[in-house]
Amino acid sequence: MVENLFEQNLLWAVLAAVCWLFAARGARRLATRPHSRALRRRARLGLVLLVTALLTLTVRAALGVALAAETDWWGATDFLLLAVAPQVIVGALVAWLSVPAYWRLTGWGRAARRSGGPRSGAGPGGPGTGDDTADDVADGARKPTEPYRAPAAAARPHTTNPAPMPTPARLAAPSGRGTAALTRTGRPTTTDPVPTPTSEAGTTAGTEAEGATPASSTVPTPAPSASGLTGPAVRGTAALTKTEAGTEDAAPAPSGPAGPTGEGTTPLTETGPPTAEVGSAAQGDVQGAPTPVTRSAAADPRLVVPVRVGGVAVGLGALFTLHPPAPPYTAFLVLEMTLLALAASGLVLVQQRRRVAVGAPGWRPASRGRRLVRSLAVVTCGALLIAGGYGLAARESRLPDRMATAHHHAYDTGGGPGPGAAPARSVTDLTGPSTGAADRRFTLTAGTRTVRLASGETVDALTFNGVLPGPELRVTQGELVEVTLINQNVTDGVTVHWHGVDVPNAEDGVAGVTQDAVRPGGRHVYRFRANRTGTFWYHAHQQSSTAVARGLFGALVVTDAARQPAPSDGVDRTVVAHAWSVGDTRGGGSAVRGSGGALSGRNGLGGDLRTAFGDDTGEQRERVAAGTPVRLRLVNADNCPRTYALTGTSFQVAAIDGNEVSAPTDLDGTLLRVAGGGRYDLTFRQPRGAVRLTVTGDANAGAGSQGFEGCGEDGAYGTHGTRESPSLILAPDTASEAPAADTGAPLFDPLHYGTATGPRPLTPDDGGFDRDFRMVLGNSVGFYDGAPMMLWTVNNAVYPDIPSLLVGEGDLVRVTFLNRSLDDHPMHLHGHRMLVLSRDGERADGSPWWTDTLNVAPGERYEIAFRADNPGVWADHCHNLDHARDGMVLHLAYDGVSSPYETGASTGNTPE
Repeated sequence: MVENLFEQNLLWAVLAAVCWLFAARGARRLATRPHSRALRRRARLGLVLLVTALLTLTVRAALGVALAAETDWWGATDFLLLAVAPQVIVGALVAWLSVPAYWRLTGWGRAARRSGGPRSGAGPGGPGTGDDTADDVADGARKPTEPYRAPAAAARPHTTNPAPMPTPARLAAPSGRGTAALTRTGRPTTTDPVPTPTSEAGTTAGTEAEGATPASSTVPTPAPSASGLTGPAVRGTAALTKTEAGTEDAAPAPSGPAGPTGEGTTPLTETGPPTAEVGSAAQGDVQGAPTPVTRSAAADPRLVVPVRVGGVAVGLGALFTLHPPAPPYTAFLVLEMTLLALAASGLVLVQQRRRVAVGAPGWRPASRGRRLVRSLAVVTCGALLIAGGYGLAARESRLPDRMATAHHHAYDTGGGPGPGAAPARSVTDLTGPSTGAADRRFTLTAGTRTVRLASGETVDALTFNGVLPGPELRVTQGELVEVTLINQNVTDGVTVHWHGVDVPNAEDGVAGVTQDAVRPGGRHVYRFRANRTGTFWYHAHQQSSTAVARGLFGALVVTDAARQPAPSDGVDRTVVAHAWSVGDTRGGGSAVRGSGGALSGRNGLGGDLRTAFGDDTGEQRERVAAGTPVRLRLVNADNCPRTYALTGTSFQVAAIDGNEVSAPTDLDGTLLRVAGGGRYDLTFRQPRGAVRLTVTGDANAGAGSQGFEGCGEDGAYGTHGTRESPSLILAPDTASEAPAADTGAPLFDPLHYGTATGPRPLTPDDGGFDRDFRMVLGNSVGFYDGAPMMLWTVNNAVYPDIPSLLVGEGDLVRVTFLNRSLDDHPMHLHGHRMLVLSRDGERADGSPWWTDTLNVAPGERYEIAFRADNPGVWADHCHNLDHARDGMVLHLAYDGVSSPYETGASTGNTPE
């Protein structure tokens, strides 16, 4: 549900931005329509578009609230504050100011009044401003106007001559019986009526040159009707005298016959800025040019500015949705509201000047050539801004050539005390036993070579000791282990990380954090005591996204001699699964991205990806006598989850990530999904028939890894289009066939598996947890190390800008993970075990679920806890190593502990 809401938020943010872009452009250009009918048509279209834009905004806001409700609000704080709240405020202003103004210009209200409703002359400019003039001009060419009755003298304010006006009672009739006079000087006044001759056709008594500003001019106006001035179809017209200088002198028009009926007219004298013009219908254009009053109404800041500010707000909202800033969000909210206030102020000033310009008589839109030049200038400026912003963002995203691990410029204290309380220590002091003879010694020699798999394919590989995968290291609990790493010829350097083993910090093998990468010809010795039994693995942690994909890894098994059956009594088999890039990788092979994480910017080794058990992509068979106890140790040495099926017998999940399960129960016909970097131990007794272990879904090599959503595209996890899967068949008779896997079988759920014995571990006392961290795993569009890509973020930030989690030794820590992204994230904490407390609010009630690599699928929310009992500076990252390489890395930093090592291109240390 969370994944779907997140996707919908992204989609509707873009849709709303597009709709508001067109709405803002339409509002700005509305007043430039050449004809009244075109203006009405554009106003109607603009109103529909504006309502659509408001609906998209409503949906966008509803999705933000729904996401917040689904994630207990904290998972959508950035959307609510930065994307939803400002847009809702501006949207309310648009609905209050712009929508009614648009409605008045559409003519739909007048059409309703003409069909029987009362008519009003009020417009955006207030009663009597003549907003309907342009429409009435057009209408007057097609139908007679209503008869006009002159108002009583007492009703005329500010009359300069109270003498009775010799005007007829009926003026402006269809037969042209005369018109009334009106004098304006910038304030309501009238002068004595003077009869004015007009032609029978109602032509003008004076003309006005375009662009000129004469001191006085007389132009014809249609006779007033009940709502204003009528169109040129009225036979008799009034003389309109306009004095630009603002005086009250009215040039008298010569007296004469008023028209064919012989009834006189009265002059209308106007001074001050002209506020009306005659529609072009007087020259035979039935559409009519919009009057200055109508254009002024279409350019009213109350109509245009809220829509354009809404476009800015929705654009910023889309930006903050696609590239959300890191918390805290207060500064960004203040910045956004300030930008909106400045944009509104500037647009009001600009629109007021534009309204005056388009409201002037004789105003014409710019020529086509001028508009083309202006458009080219806008496009050029926009392209320059985009190119400059692109270059600046790419430059600012580049990682420093040298960066100290102690760069911790920011800490997330999780509600606990800040740094400085503990004594200072260095990572180099936190080593394993430096004295005493080792119980087990191994040598791992890293080199480059081409390896032929057992199934015949070739791999351009990096190997430990020349084999793929590296040799299995098997030790007994409590033994002191010494491993010597030799770099034969791996140019970029190499380290060894002991995945899942709680070694001392200096033995963790992370380049630039706990050691320097071993250069070609160099060596490094690791010493640690194997204190806990289980299935683990080791792998390079220098350029790990490439090194692991090419083969620098192997299994590490810690056994309990007292509990393990002797080799003659049982089968203990490690099954390491990995997708090898086979074929001609130098030429790129087939067009297949590699190793999951399809949204990242630099994925893939080329070639075809084929999943293998060990070094065999085909079917393997082993003879196992019936009744023999079998333990299969499954290791997923890849980025994405891998789904297994064990058919032919019932079985138990005996351990998860090297942690024994308490009171496991039998499973049959159940699929097992193992996280990238995770391990499951399966136990059973060999039946008389064959048992098959096979992969039923693998996003690491199947078509599912090539989709937009990376590992878990639509939950398929590589079940669509996967090639033939590797299989391991165990049977008393190697010719026996095991039943096929049921890909529709239910999925194993560790949350309720097994039975808890004794009190729940890591239960806080009445004081609660000492530290409480929240981590939103998300997506962002941006740059990383100079390259544009879809970023994988923690709390909307990428390395090195993700604050380190600060803890004190002995703290009881809780972490909440919420995956608001489009891909799986197997979160791996070095040096510690995590106890799963809940998933999506559902408490874990089976055997305590301990893990070191927790796969958080899109939309999932997990609560985990751990005890901070292993001091150091520990990597905490997504074990989809492509994601880690692209910035999904942070550190768990113990108070007082620092590291002398550095990362960066010039140091040779590139841990991910």
